[in-house]
Amino acid sequence: MMNDIRTMRNINRNLFKGVPATANALEEYDSDAAQLVREAAQHLVKARRDNDPQALNEASNATFLAAAELLNQAGGSVYVRFPIMVAARLVELEAALLIATATNQAEGQST
Repeated sequence: MMNDIRTMRNINRNLFKGVPATANALEEYDSDAAQLVREAAQHLVKARRDNDPQALNEASNATFLAAAELLNQAGGSVYVRFPIMVAARLVELEAALLIATATNQAEGQST
């Protein structure tokens, strides 16, 4: 039986605990997946900012491609749902970083 989404989100919360902000384990593990995650995050930020359905579609496509890349690296015995969920979580984290960086830069310019 597979865990429900709430349980999996609780597991994901601990993925980056204690990892320095300068570390990029995904880049070291699979730079192709890392690039797809960055692209998906940029599309996701645009989709949210501009309410752009095309950008949301691009974010979704890049997320699935990143998940496929992660699944390919992990081997065929891994459930399909897990790498997709991890890729989606990575996209959300990357998008949050993009927004935080833009917010910090905007605040720095206004002071």
